Amino acid sequence: MTRIAIVSDIHGNIYALEAVLEDMKEKAIDSVYCLGDMIGIGPFSNEVLEALFATDNMQMITGNHEESILAVLTNEPYPKSRVNVKPHHEWIASRLKDEFIEKISKLPRQLNKTFDEHSIQFIHYPMNPSSSNDPINKDPFDQLGVPSVENFTHLQGLENTELVCFGHDHSHHLFTCNNTTFYNTGSLGYSSKAFARYGIIEVDTNGYHISQINVPYDLEKYVHDLTNSSVPRKEIILRMYS
Repeated sequence: MTRIAIVSDIHGNIYALEAVLEDMKEKAIDSVYCLGDMIGIGPFSNEVLEALFATDNMQMITGNHEESILAVLTNEPYPKSRVNVKPHHEWIASRLKDEFIEKISKLPRQLNKTFDEHSIQFIHYPMNPSSSNDPINKDPFDQLGVPSVENFTHLQGLENTELVCFGHDHSHHLFTCNNTTFYNTGSLGYSSKAFARYGIIEVDTNGYHISQINVPYDLEKYVHDLTNSSVPRKEIILRMYS
C-alpha cells in the first residue's frame, strides 16, 4: 500500500503548515503532493517555502499565486483579472529569497502519476489540455467555474485518470464526474477555522481510500502576526479569519 498526503493553498500560513507537517510524522506518509498557492495572502512565504523544500518526498506544482508572482518578477504580462492584487504580489515578490524564486520557477503545473495501476492527476485546478500551456495572464485556472459535476462534465483528457486532486477553490470537495473522482482538501492555511486541512490517500491494488484530516493550530497567533505585518490588502485578508 502507498500512503500519499495532499496539501494545497497554504497561502503563506507557516503555523498551519507546521502543524500539518508535524501531524504527518505520525502517519507513515510515503510522499506528499503540494498543489500550489503555497505563497500569497499570508506574510510568511519564505518560511513556507523553506519548510516545503526541506520535506522529504515532497512533490510541488504551481498555482495562480506562484505564477502571478513570477510574472511580476520576470516582467511577463500580469492577469488583468487580478489587477487589484498586483501590489500584494509585488510586496511578496520583493521579499522572496532568490533561491526560492529559482526553485518555484522550475516547478511543473501538473503531475500525472500511477500508483498500483491507479492513475492520479495532481493539479492546482482542472483544465482542458488546450489550456495547459496558457500563460497566467490568460487565467488558465479560472476557465471552468466553481467545482461541480456540471462544470467539470466537459473536461477532456481524463479518460484514463481515476482521481484528480486539486485546490484553488478553498472549500472541501469530493465528487465523481464521467468516471473520474475529483478531490479538493480545501485550503490548508486560509480558513476561519482554527485547524489546518489536508488529505491522505491510501492506494493499493484494490483501489484507493481518501481521508480528510483536520489539525488544530494556533490561529490567534497567526492572525496577530498577520495584523502586525505590512502586507498589502491586509484588511481584506483578515476578514476571512474573523
